[in-house]
Amino acid sequence: MGGPCRGGGGVTSPRRLTLLTLLATTVVTTCARADEPGMFLSPTEIAEIRSRIDAGDEPWASVFAALYADATAALRMDPRPIEGRFRYTAPIGHAADEADLPHPDRLRRDSHIVRDLGLVYALTGEEQFASKAVEFVSAWVSSMEPSWPFDRPGPGVEAFDSTLPAMFYGYDLIAGSAPRTPEFAQAVAAWAGTIAEECKLRHYTTGTADTTGWNMLLIASASVVANKPQDRNFVWGDTENEDTFQSMLYLLFDSSGKVDARASAGSRYQGEDVFVAIRRLKTYVYVAEIARHHGVDLYNWQRDGRGLRSSLTAYAPYFTGEISLPGVGGFPLGRDADAWVYEIAHTTWPDRMFQEAIQYLGRPGFDMDILGPVALTHRYRGGGEAAERP
Repeated sequence: MGGPCRGGGGVTSPRRLTLLTLLATTVVTTCARADEPGMFLSPTEIAEIRSRIDAGDEPWASVFAALYADATAALRMDPRPIEGRFRYTAPIGHAADEADLPHPDRLRRDSHIVRDLGLVYALTGEEQFASKAVEFVSAWVSSMEPSWPFDRPGPGVEAFDSTLPAMFYGYDLIAGSAPRTPEFAQAVAAWAGTIAEECKLRHYTTGTADTTGWNMLLIASASVVANKPQDRNFVWGDTENEDTFQSMLYLLFDSSGKVDARASAGSRYQGEDVFVAIRRLKTYVYVAEIARHHGVDLYNWQRDGRGLRSSLTAYAPYFTGEISLPGVGGFPLGRDADAWVYEIAHTTWPDRMFQEAIQYLGRPGFDMDILGPVALTHRYRGGGEAAERP
């Protein structure tokens, strides 16, 4: 949000990937404004979803009905912010008293509530949902220290970076509402911007192949809230940052689209671990979705056969039933898995293979980290279900 739309630029002298000094991205027409949503949904997209709901089209109508019920229930809930610095302890999922939940559980609970409230406000205009979202965000801004509290790689990085953007998403969706006053927006911008600034400064020492994508997503989503185009530029534009979207995508995936085994060296996951590959890809798709709303096309960026579409295509057969899933490090793959990124892939490229992956998984899909009901917000809306496979 804010500032002129910019095209992507070259990646200057990354220490690990000198081949990437001439990368460029393609300008597209979408460009967010500071007084309207522009993180994962634009006003035009919101209006289109609303028209589907009003017409009773499925799955929009039924998914929205469930979302509306959840958001209505949230009107009776209180925020559970943490005091001071975020500390990672293993999530437990539930507790008799929600105030006893570990920090990751409390952040996830409230971030998802804000997302749901924001979505319902955007789709109905009912300001009670925007007011409640402001109450939740205000509680966190006034209670949690604005820091990126990690000194080493570990599960805490992902627990934080994969959850807080959901709160930013919901907050973005109430842009232009009366409860989101200029004074409140200024406070939230300062809080989010400080968190992103710490992540920018410290991610070099803590980042791994498994967490750098989440770092980029946190910075990109915070940049929308903080109205800092320079932070989006840090993720994908002309910058001294070595871990840009383009450089990391080139590093992590080989020309076949699969995870490059060399990039996985030292990770607890190796080679053909489908779960971690698709989870990594999801972070890059979400960064590309933010970029799309700010005039930059990362979806179709490619070099030497490496890019989002080639990698999503390479892994799609695991989710169409054509190839049996190998062991996935103990993480279940099912309706709530990261494979619902194929809903967005199908919206971006109406490819029959992506459609088949969605059908095999079984709609409606739900992203457990940030986007929530992707079958409502990012289901393919073009004419006809899909093109033939290339």
